[in-house]
Amino acid sequence: MVNTPAHRFSLSLQSAVLALVALALLAAVIPAGLVLDRWLERELEARAWRDVALAPTILKDRNQSIGDALMMHAKEVAQSPELVAALVLQDRARALRAVQDAAQALKQGPLLVAEDGTLLSGPAPSPELVLATHRGDMPVAVVADSAGMYLISIAPVHATGRWIGAAGVATPLDTAAAEALAGLTRSDLVLLMFPRSPATASATHPAANEIARAIQLDPDAQSPRELRVDGVRYLVATGPLAGATVAFVRDLRRELAILPRLRQVLLASGAGALLVALLLGSLLVLRLVRPVRVLAAAADRLSHGDFDAPLAASPVRELMRVTQAFDAMRASLANRIEELRAANRMLEERQARLAALQAELLRKERVAVSGRMAVELAHEIRNPVANLRNCLELLHRRLQHDAQGREYASLAIDELLRMHELAERMLDLYRPRNAEAGHCAVAEVAREIAMLARVGSEDAVSVFVHTEGQPVAAIPPDALKQVLLNLVQNAREAVPSGLVVRIDVRTELASTTITVCDNGPGVPPGIRGRIFDPFFTTRGSAGGIGLGLFVVEGVVRGYGGRVWLTEAESGGACFHIVLPAGTVEPDAHAARQAATTEVGS
Repeated sequence: MVNTPAHRFSLSLQSAVLALVALALLAAVIPAGLVLDRWLERELEARAWRDVALAPTILKDRNQSIGDALMMHAKEVAQSPELVAALVLQDRARALRAVQDAAQALKQGPLLVAEDGTLLSGPAPSPELVLATHRGDMPVAVVADSAGMYLISIAPVHATGRWIGAAGVATPLDTAAAEALAGLTRSDLVLLMFPRSPATASATHPAANEIARAIQLDPDAQSPRELRVDGVRYLVATGPLAGATVAFVRDLRRELAILPRLRQVLLASGAGALLVALLLGSLLVLRLVRPVRVLAAAADRLSHGDFDAPLAASPVRELMRVTQAFDAMRASLANRIEELRAANRMLEERQARLAALQAELLRKERVAVSGRMAVELAHEIRNPVANLRNCLELLHRRLQHDAQGREYASLAIDELLRMHELAERMLDLYRPRNAEAGHCAVAEVAREIAMLARVGSEDAVSVFVHTEGQPVAAIPPDALKQVLLNLVQNAREAVPSGLVVRIDVRTELASTTITVCDNGPGVPPGIRGRIFDPFFTTRGSAGGIGLGLFVVEGVVRGYGGRVWLTEAESGGACFHIVLPAGTVEPDAHAARQAATTEVGS
């Protein structure tokens, strides 16, 4: 290949551009690195000053919270009944045990001063602190003894208005406390100093004694200061702690230790930037091709219904226009599809509402038909029931020497009377009922239902009645008996043998709740919404016309109540009936009933 002058000029220009880029980078990176190095050093040192200056404020807030907590603990210890009783009796051993138990429960050390000022437990408070408790104060202070320094709070112990001692809690100001303060304030070293006690440091530090002596020479300095120990710069700030002094120390060497690493990073960054600049030429073509590939991939994903594929920007104007046009087309298509989905959802909602309205119309039609049939049926039942009643009353009079027979005949007569009443009520099932028509004692009706279930069943039937207090409902006894008998009969038909029914009755503020649960198979979820419909039955050819639960719902609703079905814990059916609460005059029989009874068969 022959090198033409233009080709040689192009290669020279490329080399010149690369050399110019390299020189420009070096000229920009080196001064910027020096400036950044100085700026970082100043900022790191300024941050250390700010942190040290903030440490006394943090200590002040912590002192407030710790002081409040210690005063609460001291008050709780001082008001311990066991401690007060022991100090009144001047039983110091008992008082010592009481204060130790109370302080141990609060995870604190005990402190106890007797009435004569004798220290019985803990570090010794000053006479001024004890005198303050005479005035009713609960002082918080730092005290020191041979074992170390302690942060204490004491409270007065009074009995019959007389000061009989002081008690409180003590927290040691040891290395652990100093380490906690160091971690809270991000200090390298924390010194806890007391005027009459040596300092406690958060860690072993070679300059701790020199720093402590320098602080004690100027203990009233408020602002942070710099100390030099063996040529090392330390930043120191002090703050009060209930009579003691806390010093927070930051080592500037540790703060500036990151600078060498940052300088290495800057050098590596400069070298990397130079390499990147040299590779820009080779990467330019890839940058131009990449937006086209991304646009093709987005078109493929759009064909599969993905409208969120990312698009890449391009420095080429024409490619950028194509990308923007594709994005606008994709957004418009997504909006049209969303509008179509919204229209479909609206159509589905309208269809659902129409189906619900149709179902409600069908239910109302069934209720109207059932009402007419119920009226005709009740009209035809009344005469046969009257005849049977007359026969049973004649039989009842002839069974003078058969007590059990007379009892069963009386029950049968009562049931026929109830059937006659039910027939009358079927005639006006849909008429509004008078809320004052009658009230009944629910427990007595439930126990009568339990007796009837035991008498009228050939198989083993257990009906348990549990009542709380003496609940009364605003419903006539016969109407409630009809409701409960229908529910027990339904349970008996669901469980041919081994039936167990539990009737729970309780009274709330303005209502009485009756819960009837059985141990049967329960009601399938698919038909629970239809069980109160007239003529709905699951027994098929086994008998039944589906009016039992329909009558139950109608009677309960007619007296201002409501009824619903849930699943029992054992898996059976559980009917809940809520009726307005009523009042009845207690009779001799009701007075003999316990407030909570349990009856079973």
